[in-house]
Amino acid sequence: MSSKTNFRVVIAGGGVAGLTLANALEQAGIDYVLLECRETIAPQVGASIGIMPNGCRILDQLGLLDELIEKMESVIWMADRDNRGHLICPRSDVSKLGQARTGYNVLWGDRQILLQTLFDNVQDKSKILTSKNIVEIDHQPHGITVRCDDKSSFEGNILVGADGVASKAREELWKLAEPRQLELVRHDKNSMIAEYRCLFGIASSVQHLEAGDFDIGYDTDQSSLVVTTKNGRAYYFIFKRLNVPYPLSNIPHYTRAETEQFAIQHGDMLIRPDLKFSYLWEKTTSCQLVALEESKFKIWTCGRIACLGDSTHKMTPNVAAGGNAAIESAAALANSIKAMVDRQGGEPPTEREIEEYLRGYQKCREERAASVVDASAKHIRLQALRGPLERVFFRLFFPMLGDLLQDMASDVAIGATILEYLPPPKASLSGTMPFNPTQGEGKKESKVKRALAILPMLGLFYLASGVLNAEKAFPWLFLALDTGEISLDTDRIPIQKTFYNINWLDEAWAPINVFFLPIINGHDAVSRGQVASCLTDLGIIITIWSIESVRRANALTLAQLPFLFTLLGQFFGIGVLSPLYYFAHYISSPIENFKATDMRLTRMNYTRAIQPAMILAYYIPTYAMLFWPSLPLRQSWLFIWQMFPIWTAVATFIFSCAFPNTMMQDRITAPKRDLPLIRYTVGTLIVPSVCFWLRAWFTAPFGTGAGFLPHTLPSNTSDLTAFAREFLKFDAGFVFSATFMWLGYLFWDMKHAGMVQSSWLEIAIYAISTVVVLGPGAAAGLGWLWREDIITNKRHKAAVVQATATKLR
Repeated sequence: MSSKTNFRVVIAGGGVAGLTLANALEQAGIDYVLLECRETIAPQVGASIGIMPNGCRILDQLGLLDELIEKMESVIWMADRDNRGHLICPRSDVSKLGQARTGYNVLWGDRQILLQTLFDNVQDKSKILTSKNIVEIDHQPHGITVRCDDKSSFEGNILVGADGVASKAREELWKLAEPRQLELVRHDKNSMIAEYRCLFGIASSVQHLEAGDFDIGYDTDQSSLVVTTKNGRAYYFIFKRLNVPYPLSNIPHYTRAETEQFAIQHGDMLIRPDLKFSYLWEKTTSCQLVALEESKFKIWTCGRIACLGDSTHKMTPNVAAGGNAAIESAAALANSIKAMVDRQGGEPPTEREIEEYLRGYQKCREERAASVVDASAKHIRLQALRGPLERVFFRLFFPMLGDLLQDMASDVAIGATILEYLPPPKASLSGTMPFNPTQGEGKKESKVKRALAILPMLGLFYLASGVLNAEKAFPWLFLALDTGEISLDTDRIPIQKTFYNINWLDEAWAPINVFFLPIINGHDAVSRGQVASCLTDLGIIITIWSIESVRRANALTLAQLPFLFTLLGQFFGIGVLSPLYYFAHYISSPIENFKATDMRLTRMNYTRAIQPAMILAYYIPTYAMLFWPSLPLRQSWLFIWQMFPIWTAVATFIFSCAFPNTMMQDRITAPKRDLPLIRYTVGTLIVPSVCFWLRAWFTAPFGTGAGFLPHTLPSNTSDLTAFAREFLKFDAGFVFSATFMWLGYLFWDMKHAGMVQSSWLEIAIYAISTVVVLGPGAAAGLGWLWREDIITNKRHKAAVVQATATKLR
């Protein structure tokens, strides 16, 4: 595209950032000149590069991704290994998952290939000049002049410093900014450090490694990374912690002799059990030993100068984010320049206008770039087992991570910058995780804010703890246990004190069983009907908790431990524990957790097992303890029912073994596969809940209010029967109050994300009418199923999907 404006950009540096910006400006019709100090634009220095989905999308917009796919290799398998080369956990196909989510695979190849492809894609190559070493920058109110050591000079409206860590443009930027922002300049001059060094290189004709393999090695103070591509070409990185961190002014540089010495010292490092690094070193064709700088500069722009890529955000290569961050920053800067030029209508912008738009570029990228720098820093220290926390995490938790690393990569990808003046590529609209500029690294919802938002749930917990205090019943309970019988009306009923014949276990449950005897003995039919209805409703809540426990988005959260809350609920009242469950669940379940459809997926073999497990271990004991013809046997069933949290967990595990675990396939090819099963599981359990509710309508002497609404506080009652009746009414009331409050918070999240179009009035009418007609259990189940359908099939209002893609243009 030919230039259509009299605005000119001078780009210092012909690396990934500079060449990406050159391509972007050319397609925007904006004049530029690129000055590269090296003699060639794409030298071979032993460097490789990984192109992630966030980089792929921009390169796809520029029209060169197909060529890169042909020339580079897709990463397929990722293997994490210990210092003996052994797998820490099974190899993961996380790259396939990444492609399913974003529409793009991870590409790996020579950095030289990317540079050459970017250069070849430029239509007017006269604008790309090599052997141009900048020695002087003259910043003036009307423009900027750059002079090189060959006496040539170039003028433009702005200067973009894409000239790397030792940026000449950044030095000039600091000079300009010092009078205005002295403290920030001081910060930036001291912010870059190097704590690790890395030997990176390329080996050819490598045997025993397959194309698409990605091996990561973990060891104390050192680590390795090896990526294998076609024709036995392997790219390696050997990381080593330095003795002391080095500041920018004293970062070491290494000679060829020091490089060889480093390689020999690490020759025995095991890449795999049968593969030492010395083998790769023998096959090396090019390599380089460098200190790894890390920095997050605060000043990116000043006056007519903007810095880009490594000159603003420098990170370690452990997560292959550096080149992709540079591509994103180039796109963001191109967007700002394009918007500024379009607004001027052909007239050159003033320095004040330039500064405004360049600040917009920094605002767009700074937070996100900083978060990627931090993520890279955490990874290199984790892989080098930097401290006790990293070592504990590596030994205890790392084997259980599953797709956590891909989830972190997705956080990097989803909020990626796009060239706003070019259409989104079709591939970027095809994934199960639409790109979304409001989500991802640097834009995650604060867990603290979510905790503050749901503080009323803790208020409900506090209220329930006071109301459901069973201390008043203790004298009645222990008296009955001492005498071995309980008086109900005119009857004296013997108490069964043992069942499991394990002293501590029988002694734990016996007092609670006495508490339930006034209900299950049958003297109070209304109370027994109320308890039957409430426990049937509670089965729906437990089922929901069980499904949530095997949801991918809830990995490594308290939502995975429903049996803990239900077991404690047997002792303290489920009305006390349920607010704590919902409090913990809400904090760990922001709407961003479901940015990828597969994150709402549950483990199918467990989800299949939940319904039969609930019927066997919960519903049968519940109805048996309430309606079995023999009271002594009802007491035996009560002992069984009291431990339902454990029985349901055990039964679910056993039944799940009868079904295949298809999670690895489902998350890629069928992330909605479990939805019909979830509807069936919850839907079938809603049926008995509705039946018991309707039964109460027609059998309670004064309607449902007599059976379900408390008449007084448990502490105000005068006997165990009345205490138990009112206690259980309040217990059920607190459970469902907490449940509907929780659902309200979840729907607030979805409405805020634009995923629910119904008004709050419509939602409230639906909830109230469903509770009245079908009962609270059915209403909770149907409300949760509605939410399940929304997170499965609806998209965030800012998601870039086919229907909204045109808004970006």
